[in-house]
Amino acid sequence: MMSNQPIEAVYIHIPFCLRKCNYCDFLSFYRPEEMAGYVNALVKEMEIAAAAYEVKAKTIFIGGGTPSCLEESLLEIVLQAVQKYFGSEALVEYTMEANPGTLNAEKLALMRKYGVNRLSLGVQSDRADHLKMLGRIHSFDEARQAVELARAAGFENINLDFMYGLPGQTAEQWNETLVNAIRLNPQHLSLYQLKIEEGTAMYQWLEDGKISEFDDEQALAMYRIAQHVLSEHGYGQYEISNYAQMGRESLHNQVYWRTENYLGVGLGACSWVRPLRWNNQFEMNDYIGLVQTGQLPGQEPERLTETEQMEETVFMALRMNQGLSKQLFSERFAKPAEAVFADALRRCMEKGWIKETEEAYFLTEEGRVLGNLVFMEFIQ
Repeated sequence: MMSNQPIEAVYIHIPFCLRKCNYCDFLSFYRPEEMAGYVNALVKEMEIAAAAYEVKAKTIFIGGGTPSCLEESLLEIVLQAVQKYFGSEALVEYTMEANPGTLNAEKLALMRKYGVNRLSLGVQSDRADHLKMLGRIHSFDEARQAVELARAAGFENINLDFMYGLPGQTAEQWNETLVNAIRLNPQHLSLYQLKIEEGTAMYQWLEDGKISEFDDEQALAMYRIAQHVLSEHGYGQYEISNYAQMGRESLHNQVYWRTENYLGVGLGACSWVRPLRWNNQFEMNDYIGLVQTGQLPGQEPERLTETEQMEETVFMALRMNQGLSKQLFSERFAKPAEAVFADALRRCMEKGWIKETEEAYFLTEEGRVLGNLVFMEFIQ
């Protein structure tokens, strides 16, 4: 039986990019001839989904791909539909991803017109050589200009994405990148270690011996540099990879980490309505064909067992600095976490990876660094 709680988070996928980045394994591609047809299907799916589910969105996130690569007329159609089908008085955070190389004042004005109040810019590096290696289509100067344009358009909540652990990157370069990022005064920073995934251009380079995998110790040093530098400049770390000025933590991401219900709309988008998880169709023709006949384009859902739900609740919550709320776990599963994971919690606390308070379990500094190793302790 599905949760009878209203869905408070919506993700909308725009799969198009001007060029596939060399590290990217997301569902994205350059097919400009398909943009108009996709947008029409996306609007139709929004209409069907809004009628099928009780949605009271507190947070909406338009991601990709590169949503900002849509031309203004198509972008406005998407934004109008989001407002029509998912707009509500409950909406607090409305984010749109953008590439600095595809932004202009007109697109930013459209976003503001339809209520987008948070911008997430994929910058990734301040260095021309690193941006070229990653396959980015913009310079750091263009990123700086994009931030200035966004502020002029009225955006007061801006996130910047950066990557570390790049082949050949030094700790000194990473420190300089962080300093340059802070100079742009973003309200939020997401810092991700590069993972070279199979099927990407960089994976082929790795196979061919053109690049080598980054040393774990070096990556750990960069992680700690980020913690130190950002803390000194007023950014609190609230999740393993995310830092924010006071009160600017991402509401949408916290929905995922708290394993709360969310609806995914668009090609390949993932949804979670407890206890079911499903993806939309990944092939464009399949997706459009279903939507055009008035059907939701979801694939067969996976029904998670209670044990699987408990495991995910624990290791997703532990990603956040505030940790796993004992009350949340007990209310969700009618039993305390220690009744289910007594051995795992004991082992992690003995190793110094987890600490306990009256209200929660949370990762220690060492536990946060080890991350996935800790989470594996809770897989039964």
